[in-house]
Amino acid sequence: MGKPVGEHREDARHRTLRKGRILVNDLHSSFDVMIRDFSEEGMQLKLWEVWAVPETFDLELMSRYGHIEAIYHCERRWQHGLLVGAHIIPDERAQSPE
Repeated sequence: MGKPVGEHREDARHRTLRKGRILVNDLHSSFDVMIRDFSEEGMQLKLWEVWAVPETFDLELMSRYGHIEAIYHCERRWQHGLLVGAHIIPDERAQSPE
């Protein structure tokens, strides 16, 4: 079975609804997001309001109990209104919070 038409990612994405938080401005500002799709290389995010997501940012992945599960350094690949495509920068992959 091949990739769906218009599908450009190398690995399969998994549908999910997880809370996350984009951290910007040297970690002084944060914005809540919903993670809609997740793969080894990236994710699709849904913002709560439209704003210009910076080219690179950190993303906290939250557990269902509201704790930080992981932190990823990401690059914005695209943005269409409330939806954002984020690529996980491999050399700067998440660390579990201490």
